[in-house]
Amino acid sequence: MRICFFVPRSLTAGGGAVNWITRVSQSLVKRHEISIVGLSYAETERLHFSELFLFLDKISYEEFPCIKPPRGVALPNPLYIDHLLSLFNFSDLLYIVLPSPPIEVLFHLLKKCFKSRLIAGFHSFLRSDILLQKLYMPIFKKSLKVFDAYHVLNRETYMWLQKTGFKNVFHIPNGVDTKTFQLCRNPSDSQFFNTLFTGRLTEDKGVDSLMEIIQYVNEKLKLKNIKFTIAGSGPLKDKVKAVAQKYKNVDYLGFVNPEVMPKIYRSANLFLIPSKMEGMPLSLLEAQSCGLPVVGSNIPGISDVVINGKTGCLVNVGDVKGFAEAVKKYYELWRDSPEEYYNMNKAIREHIVRNYDWNIIIDRLEEMFKSLCFKRLL
Repeated sequence: MRICFFVPRSLTAGGGAVNWITRVSQSLVKRHEISIVGLSYAETERLHFSELFLFLDKISYEEFPCIKPPRGVALPNPLYIDHLLSLFNFSDLLYIVLPSPPIEVLFHLLKKCFKSRLIAGFHSFLRSDILLQKLYMPIFKKSLKVFDAYHVLNRETYMWLQKTGFKNVFHIPNGVDTKTFQLCRNPSDSQFFNTLFTGRLTEDKGVDSLMEIIQYVNEKLKLKNIKFTIAGSGPLKDKVKAVAQKYKNVDYLGFVNPEVMPKIYRSANLFLIPSKMEGMPLSLLEAQSCGLPVVGSNIPGISDVVINGKTGCLVNVGDVKGFAEAVKKYYELWRDSPEEYYNMNKAIREHIVRNYDWNIIIDRLEEMFKSLCFKRLL
């Protein structure tokens, strides 16, 4: 099969969808012809191209000039549309990362130009609490009709597409390399309970809530021996730096190379993810593959993975006190019952290995691609 992945940003920008495409491509290129097309847009460049191509052995990658409207993601420069279409149509299947307003509208307008089958890959969703995204929803629904099939990471998006009347919907979650992200028992004499946040420093990732949680733990709960480690980059970087300067127990690492992340996870005791919208965050799976319990927002993508009360704690979006109290609960368990804490770490990892190991997920994705390429669609 010839499979092309399209993402409306540069691969150097990183992020969950980019990491997913890179990982899936590395696996599929052993048996299929894989290409990736991106646009030359990145809020903050994370990887240099020299580093990027270390991950793209035998995978074709082309990046096109773009224009960035005031709202939404970048769009291809109109001068390059013909070249883009020729690349897309050379493939049997074209996988497009969604939602990416107004990319789906562009594909709808160009629907007669496509020869390859189009797959909409839902790696997040529109937010109902943002007025412009809410107003965009009717346009979004109409634009989705151009696609031949739909791949979703979480149950709620799957149910929404089914209820809305779309066919050929595949629910296949994100996956994690459980050999790279291994369980590691922290030293029993560790002084600090290390609470980790990693990801893009944006409002939709709940970084504003993260700042408030840190403040609440330090000033209201006044817990000793709790450390916060923050890894990532993005528009709210300066606010994170300010909090790190204010509190001695906050360590801001900035952007961390993916190769270093397994060590970062294994030095932590708890993973914090106060996001407002997710598809299914890879960082969550990586953390739990290392055995970390999670305190996360009770939203689709996170609630698909975390078993509330067993492998983590689910808290309402923006409930700063709820997040802080959950951090306190795990800190006290770690402090008072280290053996029980480690047994929980092992159970968390076992759950991830059974259900989200990349080898399992890749096999399911390959079957999806084969069914779309060789079978008649509904």
